[in-house]
Amino acid sequence: MTRDTDATADGVGADGDADALAAVVDSALERALLDETDSRRYFALAGAIVRAREDADAASDPLAAALVCTAAVSALESVPPEPTWSPPDARTELVAAGAVRATRRFDADPDHVAARAGLPLSDLRARLEKERRGDQL
Repeated sequence: MTRDTDATADGVGADGDADALAAVVDSALERALLDETDSRRYFALAGAIVRAREDADAASDPLAAALVCTAAVSALESVPPEPTWSPPDARTELVAAGAVRATRRFDADPDHVAARAGLPLSDLRARLEKERRGDQL
């Protein structure tokens, strides 16, 4: 896996220093792409952190990172790893947000990411296109 070079949106500054939340997101996405059993949970964790960061800029504060991660993990602990497609729910949205980030951040193959995330490839591609255009996910 290679990391993309434009990582400022992920919390990496011009000097290359990653903030605490970006490091957790990266770790969760790496596990999601490699773990055999709980990929969806790792995608959802990354998606929850990304969404929380978009809502409140918790940039470099390790305490904020710990609190966001703790809340996300507790909310996701009771979630079964099997996908639930009907009706769409918030967990699926978090998985999708994590899958989009993994595809962009690590330049990962969308086919592989969609399979690991349990998402339809067409859905992931539509979300990637929407993000590319700059639309809100």
